[in-house]
Amino acid sequence: MNRPERPKKRRKLARRKVEAGSAEIMPDIVCEPAVEETVLTGARTGVLRSALKNRIYLLLLAGFSTCGFHMVIIESHLYSQNVSYGLSDTNAGWAFSVYGIATIIGALLSGFLSTRLNKGDLLCFYYGFRAVWAALYIFLMPKTMFTAVLYAVGLGMTGDAIVSPTSGIVNANFRLKDVAMLIGLLFAVQQTGAFLSAWLGGIIVSATGGYTLLWICDIALCVMASACSFMIKRVKKQL
Repeated sequence: MNRPERPKKRRKLARRKVEAGSAEIMPDIVCEPAVEETVLTGARTGVLRSALKNRIYLLLLAGFSTCGFHMVIIESHLYSQNVSYGLSDTNAGWAFSVYGIATIIGALLSGFLSTRLNKGDLLCFYYGFRAVWAALYIFLMPKTMFTAVLYAVGLGMTGDAIVSPTSGIVNANFRLKDVAMLIGLLFAVQQTGAFLSAWLGGIIVSATGGYTLLWICDIALCVMASACSFMIKRVKKQL
């Protein structure tokens, strides 16, 4: 006569059957890599479409796209421009070094101010200051070592300063998981402006023998960016 299975043994056998069944079922319920990638791609595309319909993001995109153009004028042409004004290579190098130091200070200060002031107002000021400062130096200031250093300080203080308020506005208006991609797109567009600045700058200098026309283009773009930033705080948050 067979003795009945003990409860403990029956539970053990049942557990083995479940585990064996799970091993057969799991391949069917786990997404294939290609399917998973398609789902993720669709989600990213949806986020981009939503962002490109968001007025706040479009205003940020319009303003930030000018930043690369402005920065690369400085980083590619400012040294040569100062030399063309009669500064020695050494003095032009010192002025450019001051720009680098001022950029660090400006970025830190902007990060602090972005936690206390309206970020749209900060962007409006930074872009507007760039336009006014460039116009003053190109058209009014004498071209001496002192003014070259002074100009470099002003450029540096607003150089990377726009990053903190820009990223703060993106964080405030979009889901956290989408922020990295949206800020990445802003920087991609910025690099397009950087390419145009370096490329067109060389063409303009070769054609005109000077940098004035290039700075006029930059001033116009900075004014546009300042106006776009001014409108940001007047747009209601969109999600």
